[in-house]
Amino acid sequence: MTIDIESRTARSPEKTRKSKAASAAGGSVTPPPPRMPGRRNPKWIALGIVALCLGGLLSYVIYARVAGETAVVAAAHTVYRGETIEQGDLTTITLRGGSLPQTVPATKIADLVGRRAAYDLIEGSVVPSTAVVDQAIPAEGRAIVGLKLAPGRAPSNLLLPSSLVRLIAMPAAADSSPADELEGSIFVGRVIDQSPGADGTSILVNVDVEAGAAPTIAMLAAQDRIAIVRDAGR
Repeated sequence: MTIDIESRTARSPEKTRKSKAASAAGGSVTPPPPRMPGRRNPKWIALGIVALCLGGLLSYVIYARVAGETAVVAAAHTVYRGETIEQGDLTTITLRGGSLPQTVPATKIADLVGRRAAYDLIEGSVVPSTAVVDQAIPAEGRAIVGLKLAPGRAPSNLLLPSSLVRLIAMPAAADSSPADELEGSIFVGRVIDQSPGADGTSILVNVDVEAGAAPTIAMLAAQDRIAIVRDAGR
């Protein structure tokens, strides 16, 4: 048996040269140039600007709406004049586009619990700060007098609850007795509430006054000799 050593040895240098040539050829290959970035599309840029503007406008609208909202205290159930206000009698509502005068912020709802209603608080209505007092109405040494006033005897649109007023005794009728000592007398009180009279012209007003002056005021009211003047302050 013979081994063909010579033929294998002869082929080895050729393979070596081919390998070296391939290596040399591979090392001299120039790498491809980097890819140039694509050109920006103006349409997408415009859409991005529009989206930013719309986002800013939407944020402003939301902010303006939230800034224009005010949470205030309202009556969850009807509370009648003089009753003690309980936690379940109160709730909160949101006013939009401004606020009513003398409202109680929702954050102070706990401050009203345990106090008394100065006048009837209707279910669902906003509770003004003047509608809540610390004492029962009337308080000790006070009395409430009901007055029926003819047109021109009271500023009807300004007699809000808790308004400070003066009750002035008017002269007696011309065909009656001469002027008495009550003419021109002044009594100080506070308005509890008011409502229009059944005749459509007169005004019904409940006024908190001193208990000692209540009989005199009631007598003058029966003679239609009372006029009301509202003063500053509450």
